[in-house]
Amino acid sequence: MSRTDSFGRREILKTTGAALAAGTVAGCLGGTGGGGGGDRVPMDITEWPPEDFSSSLNLWNWYDDWAEWAMEEFGNEYDVEVSNSGYSSPNQWYSQLQAGNTEIDNIAATTNWVERSIENDFLHELPVDIMPAWENVTENIKQASSYQEDGSTYAVPESLVLYPLTYNTDHFDSAPESWGVLWDESLEGQIVMWDNATVSCQIAAMYTGQDPIEPSDYDEIQEVLTQQKPLLRTYWGDYEQGMQLFINEDVVAGPLTMGRTYTARFSEGAPVHYTAPEEGAMFTSDLFVIPKGAPNPITSLLFTNWASEKPNAAKLFETMGYKPGVDIQSELSEEDREFTTWPSDWNLVFSETLSDDVRSKYDEIWTAVKAA
Repeated sequence: MSRTDSFGRREILKTTGAALAAGTVAGCLGGTGGGGGGDRVPMDITEWPPEDFSSSLNLWNWYDDWAEWAMEEFGNEYDVEVSNSGYSSPNQWYSQLQAGNTEIDNIAATTNWVERSIENDFLHELPVDIMPAWENVTENIKQASSYQEDGSTYAVPESLVLYPLTYNTDHFDSAPESWGVLWDESLEGQIVMWDNATVSCQIAAMYTGQDPIEPSDYDEIQEVLTQQKPLLRTYWGDYEQGMQLFINEDVVAGPLTMGRTYTARFSEGAPVHYTAPEEGAMFTSDLFVIPKGAPNPITSLLFTNWASEKPNAAKLFETMGYKPGVDIQSELSEEDREFTTWPSDWNLVFSETLSDDVRSKYDEIWTAVKAA
């Protein structure tokens, strides 16, 4: 879809919004958070754009900086009052869905939580075939994410989240090729690990040649993580803490998100880059979903489409450093294109939802390693 097409839709919707404000179009719902046309749900929309929508929207999006920008841009464009509740743990919004949602219109949710929400019938199906921005979502991301069931679609990919190996470019002449760098005794005190049972155990699983989703030798995972412990400077538990360790050059290698690596490199001037070691690197996706009980489901659908337009998705990368679910190559500088391009020969492993048994084993291992 071209920008020209995009602007065309905006003009149509702005016109509709003006008419609503003037009271010339039936169905105006005002700012009280109505459902945008009575009891309509997203699948009731058969043509784009929706003819009317409510003037309130309640987001739960943990990309705080982008969400702050989006609130103003989307709000001004569609005359909608937008709020956002950032969150640190998916449990915070999921518990509201379990209790019977009456507040949340739109969530940026990680794939495994989307799967869980679909299983429990917490999400609205989405009419992606009539949403113009759906064609912007790249095919490999559509295929990688788990958000469809029995031919129905319940989410739109927002971003891809890679868990790479971040390294200091002044220390290494080229990107380390193996997770084994995190067990290199010559780097004692300059290595860091993430204080996260799943992430760290999966790195150890890949390092020892095992499947990180269904490992075969838990004893070996625990053994290598225990061996690694005296080599570490620390375990980081907070994203900001992890990033600062690289910015201050306290460490030269360790797991850090792509977004934090981007911020450290381009906003803080740190000599860092990231790679996917030959054993593999995990990735997942965040997706836009509309929970059942949403007070403004049609406005939420409109927002989901707007957020997937290329310029708005590109802003997600520019503010947060994460790879959007849509193809934004044409929107980026050469430097940013280089940073966000993942080589085709990288061995990337989609972070499927772990079984209860694997998750429990990883928690047991991590507790034992931390206590050792």
